[in-house]
Amino acid sequence: MSEDGIFSRIARALSGTPAQNVPPVPAAPAIPPVQVDYEDERVPNGAKERIRRILACLLDAEKAMAREQIPGFTQVDVIQMREQHLPKLIKSYIDIPAEHRSEIFRKTGKSASFILNESLDQMQHKVDEILHNLAQHDIDAFTNNTKFIAQRYADNNPFD
Repeated sequence: MSEDGIFSRIARALSGTPAQNVPPVPAAPAIPPVQVDYEDERVPNGAKERIRRILACLLDAEKAMAREQIPGFTQVDVIQMREQHLPKLIKSYIDIPAEHRSEIFRKTGKSASFILNESLDQMQHKVDEILHNLAQHDIDAFTNNTKFIAQRYADNNPFD
């Protein structure tokens, strides 16, 4: 058992003995955003439209979260979607040599562009869900405020 186990730390805390200097754990390195040209000619036009919509919705979600100071998994999801998941998906599509895309159809019965669009639609569904939840947060706040005003300023309030 190490000398700095839980019991020894408790004993030091109770006796007033200063703790050993333990260097802080370094923060995990930030993962740089994946860079990709969403307007690359190899990206199908239908996918480009979906990408533009996803990016616009992600921007709306980030603005709503900043306004409300909403931390947590939603914010992490949005950042990861914008900086990692979406660009990696598009880059992986672009990186498939055109002459080999037909192999995907042979394996899945669906073209690479069809699968790309399905994946983008799934991402859009998640973004729409996030936006709905953020809007619900705003609706709930408004409802609570109107209830408070109605209770506080009603003419028949016995606590005035």
